[in-house]
Amino acid sequence: MKKAIIFSVVICMLFLTGCWSRVEINERSFVSTILVDKGKNGNIDVTLTFPLPNRLATGQSGGTLSLGKPYATLTYSGTNISQAFHKMQVDLPRKISFGQAKLLIIGQEMAKEGITKILEFIIREPSLNINLAMFVAPGKAKNIINMVPTFERSQTRILLGFTKNEIALLTTPKDFLETVNGDMAVSILKVGKRKMVSENGKKVVWVGTDGVALFKNYKMVGKLTPYEGRGALWLRNTIKRALVTIYSPTDHKEVNLTVLQASAKIHPSKNEPYTFDVNVNVEDDLSELDSTIDLAKEINIKKLELIAEKDIRERIEAAFTASKKAGADAFQFGEYLSWYKPKIWKKSERNWSSLYQDKVKLNIHVNLKIKRKGTENNPFWTKELSP
Repeated sequence: MKKAIIFSVVICMLFLTGCWSRVEINERSFVSTILVDKGKNGNIDVTLTFPLPNRLATGQSGGTLSLGKPYATLTYSGTNISQAFHKMQVDLPRKISFGQAKLLIIGQEMAKEGITKILEFIIREPSLNINLAMFVAPGKAKNIINMVPTFERSQTRILLGFTKNEIALLTTPKDFLETVNGDMAVSILKVGKRKMVSENGKKVVWVGTDGVALFKNYKMVGKLTPYEGRGALWLRNTIKRALVTIYSPTDHKEVNLTVLQASAKIHPSKNEPYTFDVNVNVEDDLSELDSTIDLAKEINIKKLELIAEKDIRERIEAAFTASKKAGADAFQFGEYLSWYKPKIWKKSERNWSSLYQDKVKLNIHVNLKIKRKGTENNPFWTKELSP
């Protein structure tokens, strides 16, 4: 009996397959950021950034060894992304892996020409995540890698922080792939130089956020200003810990409100097929004020709430109007129509671009409540003015 069992185990082991296609971790180069630019003679420039494990400190401090930057970048050109990528792979001693890629930055010229080739590569490459955070660079995307990652080890982590903290829109390739027409909104970065104490007072490249790019049929066709871009965040229901600055009705001085909770719901109107109801509910904290308005009076709180509601309404309207002007349904009102009124959408789908520009309207309803005003009804310094 024992011999029969041993014989069976040996036979089974003969049919087991090993990991013949595996690649050890120490034989891989992990991409963290993909940057794509329009190149010369119709080519595409692809830049990849890689963390360098041999330059990362292993101690508890989490710092870096003094061997240079803890990341590397490579730029290659090709008629398409695949060609540029394979040229790069030939020159690297390690196998390139996209499994850890988190970020996709597209140069403005490339965005205006169209991103269909980029999306095509992403959906064909099995190791790439279609939930990469996307940004548009104001010039060349590869210039972003010159920024100094003051608070993090790499530029990737800083830029991801913009979307994590909902300072910028989180738009992904998946969002584009799920659209019918390739209309979408993507946050734009801004690049400048600033003196930084951490760099011994030297001027270094600094990157922040600056408005929103509007895409129509996978091409960048317009831009929202930072003011309009804030309205885009409300429409996309991605507001978190935002600051709403308004002016007091009594002395026209600043009153700052911090958003605690916010939600936006969009539905097609029951009576008008191309009118959408946008319902926004907001809870705010009163964080700081320069005004001497008396907060002990409930009527004054109500006045501030109405002013804040008007400010949010105007921002949403500004973002919507700019998208109509560009002819880009960047906030996917067509999708809402297809979900809630499929019969009307079926009739409208072919001419949706012109219908969006000519007939779509919004009914914006904002309900804002100031939940906490702090321990003082008035600024503490007004006590010094009292006789």
